[in-house]
Order: sequence, then structure tokens, then C-alpha cells
Amino acid sequence: MLSLHMPQGRHSARVATKKPARLVTNLVGVQKIFPCLIVDMSQDGFRLRGNFKLRPGQLVELVVDDPVDSVQCEVIWVGRAGSRQEGEAGLLTVGK
Repeated sequence: MLSLHMPQGRHSARVATKKPARLVTNLVGVQKIFPCLIVDMSQDGFRLRGNFKLRPGQLVELVVDDPVDSVQCEVIWVGRAGSRQEGEAGLLTVGK
């Protein structure tokens, strides 16, 4: 069952999902790959859950099924420790 949610100020509806993916980061020339779960998605971006350390403004690559189908994204927000969003991050797709 799909759940659509569009808070005020959001440009597109979110679709709840539980799709496994991989998040690729590249800091100081060192590429790291983290397994993650796509919690919800919209035409503009994704909300992920996983064990990764990201910072707003960071550019990352999200690989859903096939590395050929990877999506370039910018980290928009990161859940604070101790909050309900701890371990989550919001990504905005870039270069569409």
C-alpha cells in the first residue's frame, strides 16, 4: 500500500517505500559505500535510513538497483542524534 504525504511548502508528494539501496560518498578522494533503506521518495528526492555520517550540502550518489541507474543527490538535512529522525537523511536529486 502506498502512502502519499505532501506537507505545506513541498513541491511533490512523497511515496512511502522500503526499498534497499546503496549510498556512495566520496570524501577527500576516498569512496565509501553504505547500505541504506529508502523510507520515502518523491520526484525531487529521497529520505533514507542507514548507518552513515553525512552533512548538509554534501554531494552523494544513490544506487537503487543497478550502478547504471544511480542518482546524483545533495544532502539537504540529517537527523539529529536522539531525535525521531536519527539515522535518517533527506536528499535532493541534482542534475536532472
